[in-house]
Amino acid sequence: MRTSERNGVVDRDFPPAPSRVGGPAGPWGNLLRDLEGSGFGMVHASLDEWRTQLPPEEERRELLGRDWERYSKLAGTHLRERFFATRMLIRHTAAVALGTEPYSLELRYGLNGRVHLRGYDQIDVSLSHTADLLLCGITSLGVVGIDTEPATRRLSGQDVERLMCTEPERRRIARTPEAERNGRLLSLWTLKEAYSKALGQGLRFPFTEFGFRVDGDDGGGGGGGGGERGVGRGYGDAGERAGPGHARLERADGTLVEDHTWRFATCPVPGGHVAAVALQDTRRSGRPDTRASTALNRQILAAIKRSRPA
Repeated sequence: MRTSERNGVVDRDFPPAPSRVGGPAGPWGNLLRDLEGSGFGMVHASLDEWRTQLPPEEERRELLGRDWERYSKLAGTHLRERFFATRMLIRHTAAVALGTEPYSLELRYGLNGRVHLRGYDQIDVSLSHTADLLLCGITSLGVVGIDTEPATRRLSGQDVERLMCTEPERRRIARTPEAERNGRLLSLWTLKEAYSKALGQGLRFPFTEFGFRVDGDDGGGGGGGGGERGVGRGYGDAGERAGPGHARLERADGTLVEDHTWRFATCPVPGGHVAAVALQDTRRSGRPDTRASTALNRQILAAIKRSRPA
């Protein structure tokens, strides 16, 4: 069953479960399967595991390229190790998808800070990290944003509703059972972060200007009743959930945004975390294809061909 939010039908298989990669060597099979099947995949990694397998300091300047200046200015070993590990995770994830070498890829950044793969205009990546967890999403469908937080992060009772929720969201949260309220807020927070990342806005996009209606919500401010068990309901204090939760974008007044190119969902990440994904399908064709020969920017590909000897 692989429908989607396209045409108003929710894809119950989205997002695929994040697969664990213990280091640069992988395993990467699940990511390749997800990309082949749906054009989107996520991997999660442990910073502590990756940092022990990464190249030593004396090799990093060449490997980081333009990122070296930023890396060298970070204060403290932990920040530098995390920065290096995240850049290597992005490169290795993209290299697996593209069928190329990780150190042949160059990362670039837009004015909004979004990371891009230089020359590969058909691939989009997004990164999130918290504590020891590193999470990377990649797609050949369009643009993606991901976010992750510990499922035990406390938001309820911190005046968060007023700062991040629309009025319809606040009404629904007020009617949510107390045991589920913090989880609902965490789902909304990560969804809004992911959507803002996909748009390239980050925290510059006021979270009270848009909202999300998750499975089981009514249009006006009902609680979580009526949804499928374990779907669209917040995370409890234990951080457990039966599976993905799907959501639809709302305007600040609670009316739905009818743009079926977007898909939004939350899912659990092993180790007690929640992740959210915002994915916009902007393809011109219907088949996801991440091969380097397909994804390579056409102008750069032409320049490469011209530079080859006859």
